[in-house]
Amino acid sequence: MTERRPGVWLARVFVDGKQVAKTFRGTKKAVNAEVAAWEGELLGRSASHLGATVADLLTMWHDARAGEWQPTTVRDHRSRAARIVEDIGTVRLVDLDPLRVDAWLAQMRRRGVGAGAIRGRVSTLKAAASWGVSRRMLRSNPVVDAAPRVRNGRRSVRPEPEQVVALLAAAAEESLRAGLALRLAALTGAREAEIVALAWHDLAGDTLRVGRQRHGLGGQTVLRDRTKSGRERTVTLDAATVAAIEAWHAEADAIVGAPTQWMLAGPGAADPPSPRWLYEVFVRAGKRAGVPVGRTGGFVLHDLRHWAASTALRDGHDPVTVAARLGHSPDTLLRIYAQEIEQGQAGVATSLAARLDG
Repeated sequence: MTERRPGVWLARVFVDGKQVAKTFRGTKKAVNAEVAAWEGELLGRSASHLGATVADLLTMWHDARAGEWQPTTVRDHRSRAARIVEDIGTVRLVDLDPLRVDAWLAQMRRRGVGAGAIRGRVSTLKAAASWGVSRRMLRSNPVVDAAPRVRNGRRSVRPEPEQVVALLAAAAEESLRAGLALRLAALTGAREAEIVALAWHDLAGDTLRVGRQRHGLGGQTVLRDRTKSGRERTVTLDAATVAAIEAWHAEADAIVGAPTQWMLAGPGAADPPSPRWLYEVFVRAGKRAGVPVGRTGGFVLHDLRHWAASTALRDGHDPVTVAARLGHSPDTLLRIYAQEIEQGQAGVATSLAARLDG
């Protein structure tokens, strides 16, 4: 910084080996602050964080975002962040480039870290770096720029309609409660933690409110009055599902001898059931129906959510409505279920041709 004349300053910053100059006016103290902000913009980082490390980034990101996450998400990110800090926590953000990310991945693979663990840690660092870019701590996201080849854990299999029908029938043979639980999973596409947290008063006519989650942490029940996306939503039910809810409500109240609160809790239970209970219902129904279940060669409970979305899209329902039903944004739905939309192209062609050809 050079004072050219009273109150007029010339500041120079070197960016990628080239000099950039700019004139500022004002007192030295005021101009110093303006120059620091300008330098941060040029370098893609906030001037106050030029010496920040990966560990600093992860801590600030966690503190800023943890209030929006599910308890299990907080736990997972905290665990992954601790492993990242062990490996590259002292690396300055100014030195965190795609080459350094590549070296970190190679280091984990040499140590024998599993593909799932690598995928989770990369995802955590990528999300933290994206937040850092938005706060001008980083010029760009080095994880995105590196484009690491990490095996995708997303499952592409979906149960067939006959298999879903068989699962629901097998669960209904176990009990009204079990059959209702899986029917709600398949019909609403709600997440496991949302389904088990349903209360009787969430149903009004044929409209079901989905607005809370039930988690378990350290043996304790954790109820959150929000969904994963942070917004409650309403789902319209069919007459058969409403009748099943009413039948189970009457049976539960008769067993307890008083009104109960939670829709899928065991009669008299003070807390809603855990997502683990729902998964065990699913596993028992799969074995009884002869439908393969389990991540290795079978289906998991979350596949019912995917089935609900893909079936609705293939049947021609518009993505905006389907997204609202599942609690997705339309762009997220289109990204996840692009395959189902592509497969619907033939139906669109047939519909248009039918009108053109009379």
